[in-house]
Amino acid sequence: MKNLYISTACLKGDKDYDRVINEFKDNGITNIELTGVHPFLEMEELEKKLNYYIKQGINFTFHNYFPPPKDPIVLNYLTTNSDLKKECKKIISNAIHLAKKTGTTVYAFHPGYYREANMNPKGYFDFYGKDRKNFDYGFDIFKNDFIEFYKSLKIDKNINKINLAFENLFPNPDGSNDSFMCTYEEIEKIFLEADKNNINLNLLIDLGHLAISSNLLNFDKINFLNKVIDNFGNKIIEIHISENDFKNDLHNRVYKGSWQLDALTMFKKLPNFKNICFTMESRGLSISEIKNDQNLIAEKIY
Repeated sequence: MKNLYISTACLKGDKDYDRVINEFKDNGITNIELTGVHPFLEMEELEKKLNYYIKQGINFTFHNYFPPPKDPIVLNYLTTNSDLKKECKKIISNAIHLAKKTGTTVYAFHPGYYREANMNPKGYFDFYGKDRKNFDYGFDIFKNDFIEFYKSLKIDKNINKINLAFENLFPNPDGSNDSFMCTYEEIEKIFLEADKNNINLNLLIDLGHLAISSNLLNFDKINFLNKVIDNFGNKIIEIHISENDFKNDLHNRVYKGSWQLDALTMFKKLPNFKNICFTMESRGLSISEIKNDQNLIAEKIY
């Protein structure tokens, strides 16, 4: 299962690094996506810990709110709060620094939100403020800020082999939208601009997010996938897999007959198929449930 990864958010219980990684390792899971569910560690300590496991045959990818900061924030690159913006840039910079130090090649994150937000006790965002911005606002920040920030990270694909990626997002359950990059048209505009500015921006397709966006924004999810694969397939480096009710990002288990499992076969026509990370992102599972669902995904991609 060379390119099938399991998120550390999948395993129920305490999220101590050693507990989760060792539980996975002891059950034959060696491809692991590290995400923001873990306690804060100083960068030097975290680097040492990850390299320890890498020497034991563990492969890592990094996702979004990772490495978690000492003081929790909402990672939102589109924020109008200058202090928060600095902290968001620090998380991304730390992820790239850690990737360079550990030989990790994939870091993907959520590209941002139009309003400010707080994290609620259930782990979801509560957006606030009456000024609901839009894609044009986010795109201006992408053009006039993010591209230069990306260049400052000094990611050389030939040397570092790091792929930094944006993840497609989704609107709110009531159909209103506070999220940047939910539709194919938005992806197209962002990635054409990235190419024009010669930055190696990549793409994480989250099938759960796509389910919500296609339902609430009224577009066909399979048509979306066909267009992304046909036009930006060389930019796809990761696929997230978890089920929901097409309105809320529930991170439920996959199941036989799921449209998501069938959709995985669409990526097989890509020349870079064997380099794409297929990542299970369901939450609150036992190790036996994780291994069962891992096998369902493996049946489709191998």
